[in-house]
Amino acid sequence: MIKKTFYNLPEEKRQRIINAVVDEFANAETDKVSINRIIQAANISRGSFYQYFDDKLDLVEVLMKSFVDLGIGDVQMAIANSSGDIFYTFERLYDIIIDFSRDERYRRVLKNLIYNMRASNTLVSDYFFKRYKGFDNLLYMTCEFSRSGFKFRSDEDMKLLQQILTSVLKSEIFNYYVCGTDPAETKSRYLRKLFIIKQGAVE
Repeated sequence: MIKKTFYNLPEEKRQRIINAVVDEFANAETDKVSINRIIQAANISRGSFYQYFDDKLDLVEVLMKSFVDLGIGDVQMAIANSSGDIFYTFERLYDIIIDFSRDERYRRVLKNLIYNMRASNTLVSDYFFKRYKGFDNLLYMTCEFSRSGFKFRSDEDMKLLQQILTSVLKSEIFNYYVCGTDPAETKSRYLRKLFIIKQGAVE
């Protein structure tokens, strides 16, 4: 687990460590990620590393939290601008994740992470099995989604709808980053899936 000492670091030093983690995952396969290279790039000691992190799983969490932090503002804006439209928000969420690929480092990191989500016995799959809470951190604002016009409005039904949309999102993101499918094709297919789901959910 990432320790409080990491979050208490000065912003410049914390960002330097995050950048070192991003670079390592951008340039190395997950089973070859090196703590030594990270501490050298971040200019910290091995002792300091273990004051901030327990193990390599924490490095995956650093990456996931970084991407969430980069996208959370846009997600909140999408909810506000659409008066809580869950389908519009998921459309924007797709765009946000795809836009990360404009930065070559982020594109390589995401390809690495997304591919290894489905693999077994990897650092990333181990993290997702043991610690990951889905898109909870990014979409914790489920209560902010409007339920007006839906055939169902209970908390449980909205949570299930969110899970369905998340599954569809993950599928097309995988196709883009890992399979190299044309972005226009993945976007078109994704929007079609959202449309079909919406027809079954909205009165």
